[in-house]
Amino acid sequence: MDLDKYKKSYEEIMELQRTKNLDFYKHPSRYYLEPFKIAGNVYYIGDKKVCSHLIDTGDGLIVFDSGFQHTIHLMVQAIWELGFNPKDIRYLIHSHEHFDHIGAANDFRDLYGCKLVISKAGAEIFRNRPDLVYMESNPYPYASVFTPDIELEDGQTLTLGNVSIRCVNTPGHSPGVMSFFFDTVENGTTYHVGYFGGAGYNTLYKKALEKDNLPLSCRQQFLDSLKKVRDEPVDIVLGNHPLQNDTLEKRKRMQNEPGTNPFIDSTEWVNFVDTLTEKFNEFLAAGN
Repeated sequence: MDLDKYKKSYEEIMELQRTKNLDFYKHPSRYYLEPFKIAGNVYYIGDKKVCSHLIDTGDGLIVFDSGFQHTIHLMVQAIWELGFNPKDIRYLIHSHEHFDHIGAANDFRDLYGCKLVISKAGAEIFRNRPDLVYMESNPYPYASVFTPDIELEDGQTLTLGNVSIRCVNTPGHSPGVMSFFFDTVENGTTYHVGYFGGAGYNTLYKKALEKDNLPLSCRQQFLDSLKKVRDEPVDIVLGNHPLQNDTLEKRKRMQNEPGTNPFIDSTEWVNFVDTLTEKFNEFLAAGN
């Protein structure tokens, strides 16, 4: 993960995000990433900026996160390219309520009839604090929040076909962040998959929380959430954004070293959580 950027001031971070995203906003197709199988029935269908994942349950598809509204064509192309049909998506589950992860949700439901899913806390943000979705930052001016078909409770299990996903509230990055845990089978071996729903803390600067009218206790929530899931027995780590779990580098290794799978690593989850905890504590100690 690129955590050093958080040594910058809040103003520097905001400008950095704006300038880094300009080309992506103008030319999203340049950021297309050919989809690929991660392991078992889990596939990557995101782009080079925002992650999305597909699970083939044997009785329909589950997709994690719908990305930006202006990149839906990239996701649909990725699904087709893998040999799947987007009409077979049954559940479109969202890790949290920010615009870059929920942007194409309404389009997916309108086109393909899937059910839109988010945590109950995320749904409450849609209803009561839609400003916290940051939709004004979306490059597509007509993108909108969605009305969920399913609002997930902490600890709830969502089952489809041969997949059962355990859903765990992990607020901090946003009030509605949820993390997900499920199994996949590769060559007869069962692997546990973990997806931490919101690892960034650009939203947890004092100035950001003040601007959003959120309490400083959100920062402790973030640490509590990391502690809550630290000891999950995870073999495969999924990311919100490719930098969080080195998606692009791992994919290159898979291509350059056939027969190896760097996504399967039983030590990565704890290292990920511990590093994030350590760096966030440094961030707090620096007075951000």
